[in-house]
Amino acid sequence: MEYQNNTTLPPLPPQDTREYDIPPLKPRNWLWQSIVATILCCIPLGIVGIIYAAKVDSLYFNGKYEESERMSRKARMWTLASVGAALLYVIFWIILFATGNLPEYMENIIERGASGYNF
Repeated sequence: MEYQNNTTLPPLPPQDTREYDIPPLKPRNWLWQSIVATILCCIPLGIVGIIYAAKVDSLYFNGKYEESERMSRKARMWTLASVGAALLYVIFWIILFATGNLPEYMENIIERGASGYNF
């Protein structure tokens, strides 16, 4: 007896030849850093950093990758500016204290009435 193999293989499933759109990595949002900088450093600059940081994730998940990256850079800039302003402020007071000019500086503030009190 002769065996004949007339069976055919099942057809292959259709293959998807589309290229998958892989989004870029999500940029850092700098939110917690902006909040800490606002609380501990410079409030006005920190608030601007928080506003930009809050936009990063929503823009990224809506597919606006370039704009999300731009907001991340702005949030970083304002957060670091807040920290820098606070460092300059602290350095200014350390210099006044170290040179012995702090009491004179404070007396000038009181004499000009900048303190808000009339002594």
